[in-house]
This record gives sequence, C-alpha cells and structure tokens, in this order.
Amino acid sequence: MRTPIVIRIAFMTGGSESTDGVRPPADAAAELALVEARREVIEAMPAKWRESLPRDDAGEPILEVKYGLYAYARTAPNEVTWKEVRELDVAEWDAAIDAHRQIYLLTQDVDRFPSFAWSDLKATRAELHRQLREGSVHPEEWIAPLVEYRILGYSTALWMYYEYVMAELNRRRDEDLSADVKAKFSRLYDESFGYRLVFSLRNAFQHGVRSLVSLQAKVALVDGSDRERETEARAPLDKDKFVGSRANATVRREVRALNDDEELDLFILCEEAHTGVQDLHRRLAPLLHPDAPAAAKLLAGYMREVGNEQAHFHEYIRGVPHLLLGTHTLDRNGFTYVVEQIGGNLIYVEGQVPPTSPPGQGTFVREGGVN
Repeated sequence: MRTPIVIRIAFMTGGSESTDGVRPPADAAAELALVEARREVIEAMPAKWRESLPRDDAGEPILEVKYGLYAYARTAPNEVTWKEVRELDVAEWDAAIDAHRQIYLLTQDVDRFPSFAWSDLKATRAELHRQLREGSVHPEEWIAPLVEYRILGYSTALWMYYEYVMAELNRRRDEDLSADVKAKFSRLYDESFGYRLVFSLRNAFQHGVRSLVSLQAKVALVDGSDRERETEARAPLDKDKFVGSRANATVRREVRALNDDEELDLFILCEEAHTGVQDLHRRLAPLLHPDAPAAAKLLAGYMREVGNEQAHFHEYIRGVPHLLLGTHTLDRNGFTYVVEQIGGNLIYVEGQVPPTSPPGQGTFVREGGVN
C-alpha cells in the first residue's frame, strides 16, 4: 500500500543570503516556524527516507534544501525518467526562477484576453456554419444572441487590454515609455476603422442598447453537387441603433456618413481589429517586458547544458532527490518564445512537465509515495 507523502515547507522566509548559500530566516519567529516545519517534514517521512538524510555531529537528521538542473527522457509510454545534470547554488536557482517568471509574465500577458474572446467568436461562427451545412432548421435564430454576446465580449476584452496597459504605464512612472506606448495605441486607433468601431461598441452595450447585431445566413448547394452545401454568414451592425447610442461621437459620425446600403459586418471588423491588436502587442511586448530577452538567453543556456532539450529545475531535500518540494520548467508558450529568441529549432515535448504552480509564485507542493 502506498503511503501519501505531502511536503509543505516555506523556506523562502526572506532575509539576506548567508555566506554558505542558505537563506536565513528574517526574525526569531520565522526561525521557530522553520525549525518546526523541518521537524514535521522529517517525522512524516518513511523510515528508509529518513535514513537517507545527512546527519549532524549529534547524529540528528539534517533537512537541507538543494536545487538541481535536470534533463528528462521518455523511456516508455507514460513514463519519464529524471537525470540530474548538476546541482545549482542559491544564486543560480534564484536567477533561473526569476527568468521563468519574466517569461511567464510575457507569454501570459493580458493580450490573451482579446485572443480568447476572438477565439470564442470564431468558434461560434464556425458552429453556425456547421449547423447550416448539416441542415439544421434556422440555427441563425437561436445563435444570434450568442454572436452578439461574443462580440460584446471581444469589445470588452479590447477595453481591458487598453486599461491594463495604461495602468502598467502609471506604475512605471516613465514619461518617455508612456508617450511611446500611447502613440502606438493612437496609431492603431487612427488607422483601423474596425478597431475604432469594435472598441466603441462596449459603450453602446453598456448604456443599454440591445439588438445592435443581427445575423444573416445563406445556404446553397455547391455547383455540380446535389448534397454538398456552401454557407455564408454575416453579422451586420444596426447602424441606426449605433448612431443613436452613447458610443464614441466621432465613430458614430463615421457610421452616420456611410451609404444606407453599406453593410458593416462585425465578423469582418472584429477580425480586422484583432489583427491590429496582435501587431500592436508584438511592438509593445519588448517595452512592457524589457527583461524577457535576457531571461530567454539565460534559460537557453540551460537548454544547451542539458543537450539542447527542455531544461527542468528541481527543488528537493538532500539525500532524497526524488521527493520534490517544487519543479519549474517552461510551458509551451514560454518554450516557444525562448527558442524564437535564440533562433533555434528545438521541439517542445508534451507530457514532460510535472504538475506545478505558475513560475515565481512561491513554494510548490508535490505528492509522492513509497511502498
């Protein structure tokens, strides 16, 4: 029978680094808490694990946290072996974990929200086309409110992205950076009617205007086929309702000036807006995350060290390296960013990442067991 072992230790208690590379606790209370935590961990260990611990002069077990660089290898389906490449000192560990945090902040930035919202809208449009091809009866009638909801979600995500970046600029208190970033937003706003319109839809929705979006769909047989269908779906904006809303006045004037027969398909305009936002974020990312390239360079060095593969970082107890306190490695997005920075062609391997919390978020918990 396997006995579950759960390790919960917070060794990152603050304070300055000592000459032997071990972080001392910040005060007496932290020292007592650390001693108690270590005692509990030792008592929870199976006997054969306790026997593996190093001992002090009095013969008492020593609980020493160590750090290591590891390479992983898949030896069988659903089986991964770990090989320690070398031990890391505290400074190396801290630098590597901070590098993971910098990459995580870049790849998990708030630009994901417009991307998620756009993906939701595309998926809803694809479902409409699928149902039309399969002969569902008037799917555009029940799916129309969902399309309007998805468009509202995308417009809100654009606002969220803008407000987040502005808040980050306020925190930085860098006037030159602020002016540069705001100029890039203004350029997108001025050059893309799709961005201007979709961005302003949020105000119209927010102030109670409903049924701004309709849905029009067509189905026809493909030429030369008596079964295969081709479909068309559009999401026209109700221009009169938009003009009468409390959206941006300049954008409302632009819409009012359009010919009566000129349709504004929000599927197309949202796609235009998203293309613009993606390009904008590619230009903003180096400004908002200036430490990310150096972090990528550091982690790329560890990749080379483990044989041009994904590098893994383990936090463990000396004498019991298989009992992990925590692990860090890059997810697919972070791995891709690092490889792009170094111009490499390494391949991310699924299933070689132990379960962890996001990088840089404290001490992690891992469950294990023995026979």
